Amino acid sequence: MSIGLLFAGALIWAGHTFEKRHSKNSNYNMSDIPTIMMHGWSSSLRAEEPLIKTAADNRIITEEVVIHVTKANKLKVQGKLTGKKNNPIILVQFDNNRVGEFRYARGLHRIVKYLQKEYDLEKFNVIGHSMGSYAWAYYALRWGADPALPQLNKMVLLAGPYDGILNKGHANQPTNGELAGLWDDSPRANTLGKNGKPKIIHDEYKVLLKRRDNFPKNARVLNIYGDLEDGTDSDGLVSVPSARSLRYLVEKRAKSYEEYKVEGQQGQHSNLHIDNEEVSREITNYLWKK
Repeated sequence: MSIGLLFAGALIWAGHTFEKRHSKNSNYNMSDIPTIMMHGWSSSLRAEEPLIKTAADNRIITEEVVIHVTKANKLKVQGKLTGKKNNPIILVQFDNNRVGEFRYARGLHRIVKYLQKEYDLEKFNVIGHSMGSYAWAYYALRWGADPALPQLNKMVLLAGPYDGILNKGHANQPTNGELAGLWDDSPRANTLGKNGKPKIIHDEYKVLLKRRDNFPKNARVLNIYGDLEDGTDSDGLVSVPSARSLRYLVEKRAKSYEEYKVEGQQGQHSNLHIDNEEVSREITNYLWKK
């Protein structure tokens, strides 16, 4: 699908949210701090929009910008930040959406630097799902404490595969190359210690672990994860220990760290971001409620 059509699709969903429906809600903080959203593996900005449906329906946010990271690794920006206190949303789309979490993170770094240069951005929130959550975690551990960059304010990360992804024959799973090694977890194989440290440390977790002391001290983190409660101790793609292993990486330095568990079918990996009112409500309250 072309970039123009993707952007048009976002605007069709959000058009009534821009000026016509936007008004202040006394139960929520209204500010000019943008929230940057990042999708997961083989996904798109259309997967990001349901996560903010509650906020949109309650006139708490305004979608202002869509940023594509093109296949040529360029930024294509549509829309602009207005500086209004309307809780602006920035939707991110990687047109090559299977480049993996480290390429995602480098693209997010470019986006943050662009926003800093273009708007003198000082502070921002983030939302990520799945591999997008890992990308934001890596971003925070590598660049988040850099005083020369805008500062992370609040992070909402969903179903992050920080310490492995279940090898379930996922439809788009790489079968060769460095990304193939990410699908290396098994149901009920791992456990967490009392401090949150996983017993089994996979290669992708080692990358994060060595930067553990660099997490930004002013960032607040909400870690949302799912448990199907079907005996697999997972959301069907990411094990509970893998998702919850984020705690050991960030809790020591984060301004605050919270976890929220979604149970049953609503906790299935994709269902966490598809028409999930429970998750959308938790995100809205965490980011913007007074």
